[in-house]
Amino acid sequence: MQLPWRAAPRAALSSPLTLLVSIATTLLLGFVVAAAVLHSSSTGSAALAYQQGRMCPHSVHPSLDGEGLPLSTAVTMAARSDLGAAYTRIGRPDFTGLATYGRFGHRPDALSHLTVVEGGGTGLWVPQTIATAARVRVGDRLTGSPLVVSAIYADLAHPVSGWWCSEAKTVVPNPLGGDGASTSVIWVAQASDLALLPPEFSSDASVSLRYPTEPLSTLAEAEALRDNGNALLTSLGLPLTRTDVLSGAITAARTSERNVSSALLPLVFISVLVGLAGVGTVTVQWAQRRHSELRLLWVRGASPLALGFRAVLELGLPLIFGGLLGLAAARLLLPLYAPGGALAPGTLWVALGFVLVVVLLSLSVTVLVASWRTHRTFQRRARAWRLAVVPWELVVASLAVLAWVRLSRNGLGTTVKTGELPRIDVAALTFPLLVVLAAALLATRLLRWSLGWSHRVQWWQVPAAQLALRRLAAAAGPVTGVVLVGVLAVGTIAVGSAVAGAQRSSLDSKSGVFVGANSTVQVSQDVALGRVALPSSLQGTTTLVGMSTGALVVDPATFTDAAVLDDAAEVRSLISGLRRTGDIAPALRIGRAANQEIQIAGLPLLKPVASLPSFPKLGTRGYVVARDSVPAVEQVGSWHLWSSLPLSSLTSSLQAAGIHYTNVADRARVLDGLPFLTVEWTFGFVAAIGVVLAVVAAVALLLAIEVRRRQNAVSGALSTRMGMRPSVLWSSHLLEVGTLASLALVVGALASFVSAGVAVPRLDPAPWLNPAPVLPDLVPLLGTMVSGGLVVVVVAAWLALRGVRTARMGELLR
Repeated sequence: MQLPWRAAPRAALSSPLTLLVSIATTLLLGFVVAAAVLHSSSTGSAALAYQQGRMCPHSVHPSLDGEGLPLSTAVTMAARSDLGAAYTRIGRPDFTGLATYGRFGHRPDALSHLTVVEGGGTGLWVPQTIATAARVRVGDRLTGSPLVVSAIYADLAHPVSGWWCSEAKTVVPNPLGGDGASTSVIWVAQASDLALLPPEFSSDASVSLRYPTEPLSTLAEAEALRDNGNALLTSLGLPLTRTDVLSGAITAARTSERNVSSALLPLVFISVLVGLAGVGTVTVQWAQRRHSELRLLWVRGASPLALGFRAVLELGLPLIFGGLLGLAAARLLLPLYAPGGALAPGTLWVALGFVLVVVLLSLSVTVLVASWRTHRTFQRRARAWRLAVVPWELVVASLAVLAWVRLSRNGLGTTVKTGELPRIDVAALTFPLLVVLAAALLATRLLRWSLGWSHRVQWWQVPAAQLALRRLAAAAGPVTGVVLVGVLAVGTIAVGSAVAGAQRSSLDSKSGVFVGANSTVQVSQDVALGRVALPSSLQGTTTLVGMSTGALVVDPATFTDAAVLDDAAEVRSLISGLRRTGDIAPALRIGRAANQEIQIAGLPLLKPVASLPSFPKLGTRGYVVARDSVPAVEQVGSWHLWSSLPLSSLTSSLQAAGIHYTNVADRARVLDGLPFLTVEWTFGFVAAIGVVLAVVAAVALLLAIEVRRRQNAVSGALSTRMGMRPSVLWSSHLLEVGTLASLALVVGALASFVSAGVAVPRLDPAPWLNPAPVLPDLVPLLGTMVSGGLVVVVVAAWLALRGVRTARMGELLR
């Protein structure tokens, strides 16, 4: 009695196929569970990294700011920071008797981050605008002070570098503002030099305390930095205003992580159930293969539960090994499916814990299934009760209807407000996946019925098709299982890729509509009046746009060169027809704007003559008028340059031409993309699970072919001996496997494309902005899946024919 039990682990080697399937089953189980844990953790880190990319580097650490201080006090406070800056009030420093507006300041290492135009050294560094206005030269002395000008530098302008961005409101002047409202900074080399300034600058100073830090990788690091930073600022006891933008970034990242985790939970739960069902199937196959041995042990007094543990002794090590391999695969493949590679401390241990849980569940399923199988076989013949009789497709379809109701009512989430992350409604989010699952179940049920009636089909005039059909009918169980997993794989990949792609394109299109172009800046009316000419480097990429309340003034000749438009030809045709012939100016009516004559401040009386559903910057409400229809351009609210160039290229061209600008906007940074990224990361993991299911379907198909290797060899060898051409046999196997792949591809693609097409417009993280998300071009994805399916079909057919080519007829008959 002891020998069969002790030899059980080694006995597994006698069935390498069962061993391989056991390892593969728990490998996929372990991968899904571990990948979900790692993906959720990396989502938090990726969200933090995205937030850091939108923050000034020196503002990550909590900081302090203060105004209205005595200059000496500001200098003393600035010295208590790693990077403290002190600025005087705006005054009129006098160098040569031509006083102009300016302010003085000191920030450690500031001089090394400026561009020198003339001079150098450690004296006063005067910005070029002040030097030009006041005719300051190197060597001039500041009136009322021993300080001497040693250098002239190029003024800082938007967009500034990361080293300056936390000080931008102070060091970057607004050239279009009023006199004395803002100005560039005259820098001193040492903080003590501020005490040598004229007495008029000794009051109403400002100070900023910054603490440079290394980039943060994980939320744990961010929380530690926030807590330690706030504790440090509290210990300073300074009467300054504290700024803590890191707390908001941490909150947003945590919310994103929770959203993704909650959205993935149902998918992971279903995947675990499917995996455990696969473990049960492997156990049933093991019981069939070990039938004689199990009967002998049962006759000798072993109970069904003991025989169940006998299955664990043989299959346990492969199941454990497969789970650990799944964890290793999830960690190694993390860059392929996760939004980032940084993981919170202890994440791997958490993933290992979940993997061990699913391994224990797999072992428990093995014991229960083996015990139930032996009990039913040797002790009592139970009444057949098949789960296949239950109309699961109707149950899943009902759940899909409920999910659609939630999706149609709430969209992506409930009570979403501007600037908030979407609180994802998991029930609504599962709608496209439930549709795919219902279609898969319906397709497999119809396939099983069809194969049950296939014996009535007589296609002997096409022997390849007849043989393929009979082989499919003889293996109806494995065939329907492969099709079920294949449909789920295709549908899950398509749904995940479609929604993720829609979120990417939606963020880009909404940003384009919100800004109007890739980059914009506000310029003075001198540009609109023609007093200042735009540089030639901006021709063909830039247009001048006037903005008044609810209306845009555009140049028909250049507008489509820069604006972000879906149909540039249509817009060009419409705005080119806006020609004023009297006192009333023709205009385009946008979206829901009133279709009647309207008077807007600074513009003539407007009369709509055509309409468009939406327009850049205006969204779905407003009017568009041609620039030639506006007689007094100086009465237009403001003028902006729209450009298809990146913001840095636009501003550098304007700086080189000496054109002042303000209020810059960059399409790539104007909107907080984290809500869109949260949904994209969620469905990116859905697509990754679909790839796993595709691997499962392919492996299951190849293993099913390998299991039937002897049967295929016998039938194929006999057929060829009876005169069937090898090409017909090859075509027969291609038809057999190709039918399964085609069915899975067609059903999965149709179900996913239809469900995703209906759901994508409602999965909108920012419904208050137009346009709504749209289904991306899925032809490349479909082509990739077709190519992969063809490879699997050819390999499977080759495996089926391999045994026929190498078969020895005498051994097969024996």
